[in-house]
Amino acid sequence: MFYMYAVVEGLPPAWRPPPAVVPGASVDRCRLGPLLLLGSALEAVPPANPKTLALHHDVVASTLDAHAVLPFRYGTTVAADEAETWLGAQRPALEAALAQVRGCVEMSVKLLRLDGGIDPPRGPGERELRALAEQLVGRAGVEPWRYRPAGSGGNVIASVAFLVPRTELAEFLARIAPIASRATGVAVVPTGPWPAYSFVPAFDRPPLAVVPPPPPSSSTERRAG
Repeated sequence: MFYMYAVVEGLPPAWRPPPAVVPGASVDRCRLGPLLLLGSALEAVPPANPKTLALHHDVVASTLDAHAVLPFRYGTTVAADEAETWLGAQRPALEAALAQVRGCVEMSVKLLRLDGGIDPPRGPGERELRALAEQLVGRAGVEPWRYRPAGSGGNVIASVAFLVPRTELAEFLARIAPIASRATGVAVVPTGPWPAYSFVPAFDRPPLAVVPPPPPSSSTERRAG
C-alpha cells in the first residue's frame, strides 16, 4: 500500500524528508504536473500512537515552506499500484483545496481551563465558550475558521482554528490579543503555525484509519508569539 502524508505545490528544492512512520521506509515523491504526493510504501499502517502521529506530523510540517500544503489524516492510503490513478481522479478536488490553502497556515487558538482540574469543573460553560470564540472570530478578520469543543478530560476545553495568510501572522496575533487579555476563567493560547489539518476536505477514497491529527504532542508543540 501507499501511505500518504500530503500533496504539496512548490516544494523548495533543498527540502529533505524526515523519517517515515515506519523505520526503514522512505518518504517518496509521486509527481502529477506541478504537484507532489508525498508518501511511503508500507506493508501495513502502524498503530496510531504518540510516536507514529508525531512522525506523520513531522513529515507534513517539514513542507510548510512550500507554496501550498494539503495534509492528509494519519492512516490515509491507496493501493500501491493505484497512487497515480488516484491522483489523476482526485486532481480537480486537490487543486481546488490547494487553492484555498495556498500561502496560508493554520493557527489554533486553544481555550484552557484555569480551575486546576477541580471536579466538577468550574469556569465558563459551553455558551460562554462559544461567545468567546465568536469574539475571537470577529477580531481575527480571517476566513475560514473552525470551532471545536474538546472532549472530557484535560485542560483544553475548546479551540478555534483559523486559516491565516502566512504574511498576516503578526497582524492576526495582534488583533486577537485584546480578547485574550480580557478573557475570564479561561486562558486563550494561540499555537502554530501548523499545516492546515482543520481545512482538509473529505476525499472519496476512505482511509484505512482515520485518527485526529496533532496539533502534536507537547514535545513538538509551538506557542505563537
